[in-house]
Amino acid sequence: MRVISTAAWLLLGLSTSFAQTPQAATSPTLLVDQPPVLAVLDHDNASSLSLVSLFKNIHAAQKLPLPTVAAGPTRAGDLARFGETYGQFAAVMSADIGRIISGLGIDWEKEIIKTYDPKSARTEAGKALRLNGNVARVFNEKWLGSNDGLFILSGVVNRIDRRDFDPGHCGELRFIYRLGYDVTMNGKTYASRMPFTVNMVFSYGDDGKNCQEVAKLWRLEGLDKDEPSVAARRLLQGPLDFAKLSFKQMEINAQVVRFPSDLENVENRKFAGQAIYWMRIFALRDGKFRPIRLENTPDVQAILKDPAKQKQLQDYLTGHLGEIDNGVFTLPDSLAADVALSFSTAGSARVANRPFDLLVSKEQAGKIVGEGAASRKFVQNGAGLLERLNTSSCMGCHQSSSTAGFHFLGMDRFDFGGDAAATRSALDGNRLDLPFSPHVDAELARRLAYVANVAQGHQPNTFRPHPSAPAANWQSASPGYAAAGDNMPCPLNSDLTGPAKWTCNAARNLTCQPAVTNASASSSLGQCIPAPQSIAAGLTCRADAIADSSAANPGKEQISFSLRAFNDRVSKEELIYKVPEGKLSGFDYNCRPTKLGVPLGRITRPCKPDETRLSNIQPGKAPEEICAVVGGKGFEQMAKGYFDSAAFAAGVGRGVLNTCSPSRFCREDYICQEMPDFLTGAKFGVSAQNLNVLRSKKIGFCTPTYFVYQLRLDGHPNPR
Repeated sequence: MRVISTAAWLLLGLSTSFAQTPQAATSPTLLVDQPPVLAVLDHDNASSLSLVSLFKNIHAAQKLPLPTVAAGPTRAGDLARFGETYGQFAAVMSADIGRIISGLGIDWEKEIIKTYDPKSARTEAGKALRLNGNVARVFNEKWLGSNDGLFILSGVVNRIDRRDFDPGHCGELRFIYRLGYDVTMNGKTYASRMPFTVNMVFSYGDDGKNCQEVAKLWRLEGLDKDEPSVAARRLLQGPLDFAKLSFKQMEINAQVVRFPSDLENVENRKFAGQAIYWMRIFALRDGKFRPIRLENTPDVQAILKDPAKQKQLQDYLTGHLGEIDNGVFTLPDSLAADVALSFSTAGSARVANRPFDLLVSKEQAGKIVGEGAASRKFVQNGAGLLERLNTSSCMGCHQSSSTAGFHFLGMDRFDFGGDAAATRSALDGNRLDLPFSPHVDAELARRLAYVANVAQGHQPNTFRPHPSAPAANWQSASPGYAAAGDNMPCPLNSDLTGPAKWTCNAARNLTCQPAVTNASASSSLGQCIPAPQSIAAGLTCRADAIADSSAANPGKEQISFSLRAFNDRVSKEELIYKVPEGKLSGFDYNCRPTKLGVPLGRITRPCKPDETRLSNIQPGKAPEEICAVVGGKGFEQMAKGYFDSAAFAAGVGRGVLNTCSPSRFCREDYICQEMPDFLTGAKFGVSAQNLNVLRSKKIGFCTPTYFVYQLRLDGHPNPR
């Protein structure tokens, strides 16, 4: 079993990835994400938790037609047979892709091999731009019905705490799948997951005992020590028993457009790459499987053009300040959108991800807050109200301490292909070291206290912290936050106060400083920046100001008010540290510029010989710097075609970067990547023993999100 010992869980005495305390009799399981267990639950179409099995359950319960599905792993082509449900989702997404392409009004491409082909350009400008691959890459909806596409179970999440939003049920159970593939071309295996998640949400019925019995189902002593098949059986006979569940909805979060970093430079936007994420929720309503309204996500375009809706919003905010302050509120459907687009990079500072900023001014928000602000936990001023509202929207939450718009990605599985060894080899250099975002890490501590209290018949703390807040101790009325670490988010000013506020780690000499500012945003977070004498690899080394395009002009009626927010740009860049930016010299630190695809720049330096071999790693000490993979010709070659691990390894570069682990997360727009197996080859000379020391400690390295091919929609074979 994989062991995670996160900062959040350590605050509560936790030690395993099943998130159980040593007091197993009262400690709930929160998350099932171990690949061996998931492989038992989702081995093929006949498995209990294959996506095909879930749709069969839904169809049977709704008396919908049950199609015949062939044996084998769950392919998108199998799911397409469920025309009344999955088929409806696929049709809507295909239509939305067309609307997005039309609204962008720029050169675009779905097939990676054509991105460097001027003859494929759809605009005059594109003919020149494509010479260097400078074209917007768009999701190919053929994946949704292709037998090349696989849907892979990545995790099962206990969300009993969601009962606060639906008192008629005892919370939710979530099955999270990632789109992936395993294909053979010219005798070679290509495999990867893609930035596309499906969250199948089921509700627990009311147990008549204030959900105590449901919470007790998750008290599974010794589950982390069981063999995978035994653990799977215990789960299916307990909290995953479908007799206790009813289908609620299907939630989709998918990267649908990616703008490469060099295109950002050519277009003078100066982001280190950008991406747009598409979010919808589908549910059965009146016998139809169709999109429904998104939680707390306003329809900006509809509200802006309708004075009656504007008044309704004002009245709702005024009348529900208490619920909003606590973080448990539900915007009326009449004000909500049924589709959302979120944007990265620098997502936490983009107005595209802050929809309420376009609907309520800070002055208006201040008047709504009015008197009695000091008695509230979160909403104590206008900026605090807008921060609560924005971070409760789909795009606001998914761009707060996330991994490029996702909160749960899951560990890599190798069993989804025809040959596990070939799949593992194909994924080398494209694997994750941590399965979830800093937000989830902090959330697990809160949820643990919540579910444990419910199981014991006690009233849980229902307060929701800021999604970028660090892990906290929830044993008292107000959360006791851990100090935020290097380059982690932090409150810059008095916008957040009291139980909503946290601080940087003073022991590491960190201070909260602005790293990304946006004058169009109602508020912003800073980063915990080390002092110059504490400079180290991986640190933010540039501070940016964003000139926002969506705030001034929400745009004509389009799929989303934010569709053209890709035109935001970095209007100002400043160095944080006095270090060179040009050619690397000796073993001195250097600030690598944003134009190379590294958001806010990053401190690095060349590796020394012992660092290259990883022979400087001491078994008893976790390093903060490591000689990692930093791109190079191998990386650029992959951008022109499919990810090929062997070709990647042949041309990849090395450099000193910061490490990450279950207790040390990467900053915004960076992800914790696993050190590749190919480092033990003759070219790099790393011993298997040294690499295994890192693996045993779950130590990876921080790299820009779009440097990892499973987090970008391009660089994969075309679906057949």
